[in-house]
Amino acid sequence: MKGWLSSDHAAYLAPVVLEAAAEYELLVDTGFNGHLYIPEDTIETWGLPFVLTVPISLADQSTVIADVYEATIVWFDVSVRAVVVAGPSACEALLGMELLEGCRLELDKVQGEVRLEQL
Repeated sequence: MKGWLSSDHAAYLAPVVLEAAAEYELLVDTGFNGHLYIPEDTIETWGLPFVLTVPISLADQSTVIADVYEATIVWFDVSVRAVVVAGPSACEALLGMELLEGCRLELDKVQGEVRLEQL
């Protein structure tokens, strides 16, 4: 799977989200332990099924209550159910470490590429 580095060197991947019927741009966030973090307005537009509400610990050690949904993404040519944590409308959409488990992530600043391979 290939992605790109932005001009400020942020790493992006764009897997297909079946509910959106399109690729969806996600910032790779190695500080996020979950699967996906997506704005609530996007979740509503896609009609993702609600799963539950849970407390989430943030990097600053504070806790927030967040709604959790499910989406289906194409991950290395396989449809995978992904846990989606709802963020505020217009927040940056994130791809977390849970999906990167068992993968090698390469950031190529020279080519401006992000490369992800399953190990």
